[in-house]
Amino acid sequence: MNKTPSLSRAFTLIELLVVIAIIALLIAIMLPALASARESSRAIICASNQRQLVTAWILYTDDNRGYAMPHLRTAGPNRQYWYGSENISTQLLDHTKGTLANYISAVPGDRSIYECPNQPEGSYKNQGSANTFTSTYGYNAYGLAPNTTGYYELYNQRTLRTSDIIRPSQQLVFADTLIALWGDPPSNSALLDPPMLYTPGFGWRENFSPTTAFRHRKPNDTGFGTAITARADGSVTHEEHDPNARTIESHGIGSISATNDPGYIQSPDRWR
Repeated sequence: MNKTPSLSRAFTLIELLVVIAIIALLIAIMLPALASARESSRAIICASNQRQLVTAWILYTDDNRGYAMPHLRTAGPNRQYWYGSENISTQLLDHTKGTLANYISAVPGDRSIYECPNQPEGSYKNQGSANTFTSTYGYNAYGLAPNTTGYYELYNQRTLRTSDIIRPSQQLVFADTLIALWGDPPSNSALLDPPMLYTPGFGWRENFSPTTAFRHRKPNDTGFGTAITARADGSVTHEEHDPNARTIESHGIGSISATNDPGYIQSPDRWR
């Protein structure tokens, strides 16, 4: 009985190489699109994080006669910051006891709403005496509650009420932040500092260490991207850096404007 000859055959080496080359070409075509989609996803998460933070900030002001939230609420061995309570003696940080903890059902840490996904844990030094994670978003206490920021020259400045904010849609409350004071890598910063700092008797001077981080970049880009910011009206926006402001280009740090008004500090001429 004759057997039917098999029609199947093995791939030749050339055919295998052609298939591999086609797959490699398809991957090369898809990678930029995947990288762009990943960055877009991170930006969406960052915007969502800051929208939750500014909503919690608004709820705090509603419960406190319209006064803006302090950066540092209590002093002494236990210091309550907006992101957690720090014990100076034990150098431990309790994230569940921060000023915003009553309004947000999350704690700081990797992949939490306190962290920008474009600045993951391990990409910066932890700042603070507890040497633990605080937040990679900065609160604009300098403009809203300056006497709580820890700057000794601001103790006589007053905390604003929401009714004092002239242009809520422009007033920064939170933003992507990073600080580069002690070399590489930079440190996280839970404070959003303005481009100009105030000294009683001398007025305003340039801030040599701004903290707004423009870290949302297109794939393979370096330098400055955009900073995501949350405003007093609850809106969230993407902002570009101002080339006229002092910048730390190696880390993509700068300011959205060379002057404080209106984003960082509204009506700075009123400070005394």
